[in-house]
Amino acid sequence: MDPLFERRELTKKVHIHSKFIQKNIQASILTQLKMNYEGHCSSEGFVRRDSITIINYSLGRMNYIQGGVDYHVTFQADICLPHPGQRFKASVKLRSKVGLHAEIAPLKVLIPRDLHFDNEYYDEVKLETDIEFDVVGCQFKQKDSEIIVLGKLVGEHKPVVKEEEIAEVKPVESNTEPEEEEKKVTVVPVEPIGERKKKKLRLTPME
Repeated sequence: MDPLFERRELTKKVHIHSKFIQKNIQASILTQLKMNYEGHCSSEGFVRRDSITIINYSLGRMNYIQGGVDYHVTFQADICLPHPGQRFKASVKLRSKVGLHAEIAPLKVLIPRDLHFDNEYYDEVKLETDIEFDVVGCQFKQKDSEIIVLGKLVGEHKPVVKEEEIAEVKPVESNTEPEEEEKKVTVVPVEPIGERKKKKLRLTPME
């Protein structure tokens, strides 16, 4: 599960208008819960979309003033409510005079410069860098689509990289002789043609 969210059980009163009353009333209750709480903040924190599941609901009670039926519903939902001391990671989107601005839905994080005079890493942080921070405090109102968080920088978040096994490459032995070794060549002198001894012809007298 996402470390930003925790699964919590809540109980709320849900009003179903008379035109939405049907045989399968649970479907109407679930739809109303999603409209009322998912995707924004309630008093418990930010409720993630498509996370509500109904556990139980009471018998309906007529509401003549609003024209419908009221139910007390117990349900579970994924809720984000940062507490001081919790540690999260986020991506830096902006640097200003006030400090670093980072985001990780549904949080908008401010890392103020005033808390980091003794931190050398603070000035080295670049945009789109993932950082880790500790929550100092948070602020939100009901129906807000995000939570404002004040944080203190911990360091750069570096993903864990698994060490790859490196195969040892053994040199291949070759039976051929090295090319650098020179071959011995024997030179046989050839006697020049001009220097060859001419044979003497013998003339015999004719009778």
